[in-house]
Amino acid sequence: MGAFKAYDIRGVYDKDFNKEDAYRIGFYLPQLLDTKKVLVGRDARTSSPEIYEYLVKGITDSGANVHNAGICTTPLIYFGTAHFEFDASVMITASHNPAHYNGMKISRSKALPVGYDSGLAELEKMIQQEPVVTEPKGKVEDIDVKTTYINFLNGYTIDYDGLNMAIDCSNGVAGLFARTIFGNSPEYIYEDVDGTFPNHEPNPLIEDNVEDLKKTVLAKNADAGII
Repeated sequence: MGAFKAYDIRGVYDKDFNKEDAYRIGFYLPQLLDTKKVLVGRDARTSSPEIYEYLVKGITDSGANVHNAGICTTPLIYFGTAHFEFDASVMITASHNPAHYNGMKISRSKALPVGYDSGLAELEKMIQQEPVVTEPKGKVEDIDVKTTYINFLNGYTIDYDGLNMAIDCSNGVAGLFARTIFGNSPEYIYEDVDGTFPNHEPNPLIEDNVEDLKKTVLAKNADAGII
């Protein structure tokens, strides 16, 4: 399947993979990582709710439980995997790719990544089998990783009041967290979370995507610009 990459599962949604694939990935993931509970988070892309729905159905049909972290960042899921001692987690995201892409980043215990050479190849073979729905089914419960994660990050923060900063959240999930960490002093742009990325793609390595931040830095005579 073309969506299985070296480090994650990723591609154009409904072309490289679809909701049935998400269900099968969820169904066989607990077996692959030998666990009965899976931490799941998702980004704000428009396809993420459907992927979440079918991934969770697959996990619970396998008899495992889902701990839902909600809309969040990828580092939050990595942190939560290790801090709360999960043996499996899935972050539904396509990272810096355009809005019509999506995918999954899978981790095992201690937040170690599951890549093609360390489990994804086996999972790819497993999802080609016919799922067997088991009883009893697992359950879904919400988990608050954000509070613990923000407290962890704030243990490393300093007083930013004397620093004139401009921050481009790129309409990504970072917009839900940035002010909590950096406060209200910076000049924020594209802070509203919008999975269609209406202002620019979320890839900061493409020069065009940084143009608005550059203009803001110059206009505000900022000491630093962050995207």
